[in-house]
Amino acid sequence: MPSPTTISIDKLARLVGTPNCPALIDVRTDEDFASDPRLIPGSIRRPHDRVQEWSGSIATPSAVIVCQGGKKLSEGVAAWLRQVGKPAEALEGGHEAWIAARLPTVISVKIPKPDAAGRTVWVTRSRPKIDRIACPWLIRRQS
Repeated sequence: MPSPTTISIDKLARLVGTPNCPALIDVRTDEDFASDPRLIPGSIRRPHDRVQEWSGSIATPSAVIVCQGGKKLSEGVAAWLRQVGKPAEALEGGHEAWIAARLPTVISVKIPKPDAAGRTVWVTRSRPKIDRIACPWLIRRQS
């Protein structure tokens, strides 16, 4: 039976990319990340030992914490977040389980760096049709 403080990879896989997706925070050590620099889509890297510095920047109602094996680091960070009132779960099996399940990943070096306001580049065709320009423009204007 899974722990009440973890989320299964199947459940998280169904949430990724939806409006109900929790904040995905990768807290793997630099050594673990260097050995596999892929991220779960939508996740951001944060240092596990500075959680008190970045915990206030979580904009979603809940968070899922990802470490290499889903045990020590993610459980500790999730517990710290819950202690300060932020609902948080650890990913069951961690990054290793996500990779073993052959679920989507993003290579970190391919993700554009955000500007000072936290925005990234929008990617589109070289000669886009007006509906493909207007929709992202409208979304950006309304947010």
